[in-house]
Amino acid sequence: MAETYLDKIYGVPDAETQRDLYDQWADSYDKELDEAHYVTPSRIAAALKSLVKETELSGPVLDFGCGTGLCGEALAQEGFGRIHGADVSAGMLKMAEQKGCYEQLHPLPFGNPDPGLVSRYRLVTASGAISPGAAPASCLPAIVMALPSGGRLALSYNARALEDEDYMKMLERTVGSSEAVLELSEDGPHIEGLGSTSRVMVIRRR
Repeated sequence: MAETYLDKIYGVPDAETQRDLYDQWADSYDKELDEAHYVTPSRIAAALKSLVKETELSGPVLDFGCGTGLCGEALAQEGFGRIHGADVSAGMLKMAEQKGCYEQLHPLPFGNPDPGLVSRYRLVTASGAISPGAAPASCLPAIVMALPSGGRLALSYNARALEDEDYMKMLERTVGSSEAVLELSEDGPHIEGLGSTSRVMVIRRR
């Protein structure tokens, strides 16, 4: 069986190579994940909606690590009206722009996001974005601590992240601090065609 980009992404040696691989993957990303029944974006959008007031649906949401826009589409389906995306891959952002659900799209630097960007949003999503093969573990506290008081991050940890000591330490440190609270944590399907699971969480900044 031919190796897929989904197989390749976990073996890249550095962030620049990872970005290049995502650029190459952009054209076939949706097809590969749709065929494998990638459901985490829908789970994240539904989880976030369950915790916000109706009036917050009209405020801007930052889709961190938006990729080709699968989570943006899920957010739009849940009624979020102003969706902004950000990603390190220009190829992925080009595909996201074609979805038509994003009001703004931002290029991201390697490593942790600019707190000045995150601080402009009360709602942030990160679907599959903070995990091995994507953003580093340090992005979790960087995003949460940049949120305004009462702001929320809805994210997922896939099985690799849940088994990775660095990602789990950052999660425990973040939700165990006096600055944040874990409002929701649910294990469920991730990529159904592969039988994989993910944990969807919502963290609120105190």
